[in-house]
Amino acid sequence: MEARIESAICPGCACLCDDIDVTVVDNRISLADNICLWGASKMFSHQRFHPKKERRRLQQPQIKHRGRWETVVYEDAVNRAAEILSQARKPVIYGLTNSGCWAQEAALTLARRARARLEPADLDFKAPYYQSLMRYGLRWAPLEMIRDEADTFLFWGANPLHSCPRHVVRYSVFSRGRFTERGIEERRTAAVDLHRTELAEFVNIFVQIEPGQELALLEGVRRTVSGQKPTRPVRGVRRLANLLQEASYGVIFFGRGVSYGPTEELLDGLAALTVELNQKAPGILFPLSADFNSVGLYHLLLRELGSPLAPDFSGDTSCSFCAEPVRLQDRDALVVCGADLFWFLTLEQISDLKRRRTPVVVLSPFANRSAGHADVVLPVALAGVEVPEIAYRMDGLPLCLPQLVSSSLPADSQVLQDLAKAL
Repeated sequence: MEARIESAICPGCACLCDDIDVTVVDNRISLADNICLWGASKMFSHQRFHPKKERRRLQQPQIKHRGRWETVVYEDAVNRAAEILSQARKPVIYGLTNSGCWAQEAALTLARRARARLEPADLDFKAPYYQSLMRYGLRWAPLEMIRDEADTFLFWGANPLHSCPRHVVRYSVFSRGRFTERGIEERRTAAVDLHRTELAEFVNIFVQIEPGQELALLEGVRRTVSGQKPTRPVRGVRRLANLLQEASYGVIFFGRGVSYGPTEELLDGLAALTVELNQKAPGILFPLSADFNSVGLYHLLLRELGSPLAPDFSGDTSCSFCAEPVRLQDRDALVVCGADLFWFLTLEQISDLKRRRTPVVVLSPFANRSAGHADVVLPVALAGVEVPEIAYRMDGLPLCLPQLVSSSLPADSQVLQDLAKAL
């Protein structure tokens, strides 16, 4: 049986593109139009950078017993995971930026019940951003307004071609908007990065800096824009300042690259620069989120707890909030959902977890590094493909992700709810 689904929403990244036309044959997606590699990796289960290499799906719950995997029924896996959480004194629930809103709400409930810390996967560069946003009171804009009105873009530590590939086509560099009908022909673009990236091929200015020069460059640009002289000479200051000063509507996109340096100082400086730009023309400071529902998690934390920082319920009295990434050496149990924690860990951190025999519970639709180090693996269905979900686009627009095909696997929200009930 064949079905055609038009204008489906893609959960490949935080752009949540809504122009995907999908053909479903016998409960399998056989064709998807207007899709990028990130979306195709979800819908067709292949690797992002290697479309011909398949990503292995997890099919059955497993428990590691005496160093060997054992396939078990769902209830036994949930009970074992609940046993791990109930015995832990300082557990952490990590990830959730690649989970839907229902799963994030269930994870928050589980964190409260298990007296755990809830750790967003991108806390290292999102928490300082929200702190700067509240400190300076910066303006905000939806992606459609940026596409229609913005004529100047600065990418700082961000490579949209690797985090949200269609962003440059739909909303920024090449997009044609209401007042920017010629796209890149009437826009000025620049990028700052530690490494030469693909952006260097089409932006007007590409500044490759050495590690440790970020703050000096940023301070020089801010002082030049405000009419002062830079305190120390850094290559690229004058060109970036001139580009930003000529903007009638400017947007500074930043990505994970800011977390490789002094993140808090960098984002504070970018926010101060945005304030200076707003003295003459509209200016926006915008995070480029790769994970499809990172913004939804911070909306949940702000709505329920009043803070975008990581909540920790392991204290004796009330919830505390943390801006710094979690110290795993202080934790005695890990639950990983909607992320691949072990992809970002160093060999020393992994060795320390093994030495201390820290139990790991993983909820994932695909086999990944975290699942390889787990004690309990719970396969889940793909949110926005195999089960319906709700997600927030990178600009904060909530969208309903419909089910495209069916699956026998449970949704991650259901697994998290069952875990909370089993405690």
